[in-house]
Amino acid sequence: MYLERLHLRGFRSAADTTVSFRPGVTVLVGENNAGKSNVMDAIRLLTLPLDGKGSGLYPDRDDLHRDGCEDGAHTEECRTTFELSARYRSNVPGDLDMFSQAFDEDDQTASYHLTVTPPPTGFRRAAMSWRAGDGATTDLDPEPRARERIRHLYLPPLRDAQRELASSSGGRIQLVVERLLRDDEAREKFLQKVGEQFEAVEAIDPLPQAIAAVRTRLTRLTEGAHPQTADLGFADASVSSIARGLRLRMEQAGLDPRDLAESGLGYANLLFMAAVLTQLQDAAEADLTLLLVEEPEAHLHPQLQTILLHHLAEEARASHERQPEPGSPWLGRVQVIVTTHSPHVATAVDPRNLVVLQRRPWRPRPATDSAATAAPEAAAPSRPSYQTTAVAVHRLGLDKRDHYKIRSYLNATRSTLLFGQRVLLVEGIAEAILLPEFARLTLADECLQRFHGTALVPIDGVDFEPYLRVLLHRDSESGQRIARRVAVITDGDTGSANVEAAQTRIRKLSALIAASGARDIARVFHNEFTLEPEILRAGGPNRSLLMKAWQEQRPKGWADDWKTVGEGSPDEQAKALSELLKDKNKIRKGDLAQALLAEAAARPAEAPALAVPDYLRDALAWITEATAR
Repeated sequence: MYLERLHLRGFRSAADTTVSFRPGVTVLVGENNAGKSNVMDAIRLLTLPLDGKGSGLYPDRDDLHRDGCEDGAHTEECRTTFELSARYRSNVPGDLDMFSQAFDEDDQTASYHLTVTPPPTGFRRAAMSWRAGDGATTDLDPEPRARERIRHLYLPPLRDAQRELASSSGGRIQLVVERLLRDDEAREKFLQKVGEQFEAVEAIDPLPQAIAAVRTRLTRLTEGAHPQTADLGFADASVSSIARGLRLRMEQAGLDPRDLAESGLGYANLLFMAAVLTQLQDAAEADLTLLLVEEPEAHLHPQLQTILLHHLAEEARASHERQPEPGSPWLGRVQVIVTTHSPHVATAVDPRNLVVLQRRPWRPRPATDSAATAAPEAAAPSRPSYQTTAVAVHRLGLDKRDHYKIRSYLNATRSTLLFGQRVLLVEGIAEAILLPEFARLTLADECLQRFHGTALVPIDGVDFEPYLRVLLHRDSESGQRIARRVAVITDGDTGSANVEAAQTRIRKLSALIAASGARDIARVFHNEFTLEPEILRAGGPNRSLLMKAWQEQRPKGWADDWKTVGEGSPDEQAKALSELLKDKNKIRKGDLAQALLAEAAARPAEAPALAVPDYLRDALAWITEATAR
């Protein structure tokens, strides 16, 4: 059993948003303000916390989507409710039997719908109305206790582990101990033993002498009235009083644990997570526990981020493979949902487990054509609104071959391919090294900032098609794409044996873009030869700089090489250099690109800057154009 689909209507950034989930782990990625935390909060409103305590969420009018209201404020004509729906599915026959009253029309899924009316200003309690399933019935929620079989465990972002674990409240430690003392007999035995230890401590010097000194003074002060005496002892032993005196400590294995304040923030955060995750043992007393983890990468180095995600995935996998205890009324399934800004977290899972959330322009549609005619101002609000959209990679229709290539690439590179709404796809490392400098030389401030926000992706080859498909194909449910603008930069390979293959590749890429209906957001930019000859042909100081960079790699043969290049026209030199580069053993292109930039940087500030080839200038200008938000 797992949460398959979440529908948010009118909730914060979600005017009308559907998010799909996978049975084990789903990772939500996206820019700031894309709505990741809103999705998590919607799940928290739709389910009870695992420990049965309140979720801490109190809906108010700020939770209503603003629908393009004037100055972002609500008016009497704005919506007054928001709706949240969760649909659950199981791949195991019978797992949903307890939710039969919530079955959908397909009899294969169960759903619950929550309508929330935030309170008026000055009041705190919202009105909540539940509906089970999609059928029409007079009893909208016939078995409310069935909903309680679905729970969540929430791990918030920006955790202050030292405060949470080292505070005098002892709350987190108490929760761990309490779960291990559910049996009354075990609890009484534990408290009895602790009480005995307390008595032993009370007898250790100088504690008896200390209370004797106080008792003597007290006797002198009270003997003229009602004589008093005093003693020293611990409070009655209770789990809470014991927990308040305990501190979690930590150190590298093999060393003595130290106070948490002496540990790094990253490992302290992991200790906090470990303490929270002990609650998952309670998942055995629920049919489904949704483990909601926000930004787990905080203070963790990349390897720890990957290890953490693999651990969470294992928790989910094991829960679905584990058979319920004999006689247990619970399924005990765990599903993990993670939000992140980290490519290391995102690429730790199969790409099909990724959902890309984005902030896109949105205008509410009028209810009917007649309504739009009668009140055109209602159909076009005074200012644009923005809403969260979702693209689930598993809904993009990628075949197994494309999926395998994308997965292998992300695993190897930890690329930000799926993070940026602007993506620049290039053949190799040389382009990736040079393009940031070319952008600095050619782009104005605003466009340069957009370049910094562009995902620059060297695919180390020419097979661009899988990357275009994942970026340009539409989610089969939401109709949205991952990318908002994509540029492909590739070589024409004129004068080489690869020229025919290059021309075929360029035609196929253009055809793929056209077939995706993406001509307005994706383009192919190509040169005539390859990168290095095009840099030479661009003129300026490029010949001198390339020659010096070449000399660094070919200290003995560089002079003969450049005699071959000659001093003819730019086209003739480019063609000759292209011929020279056919010998793959002569030059390592990545090293040559780095040497070229180093030579350019060593020149006097007043010297002419590197000349940028036209096709790269055009690609940089196009990918950084302003687009409608």
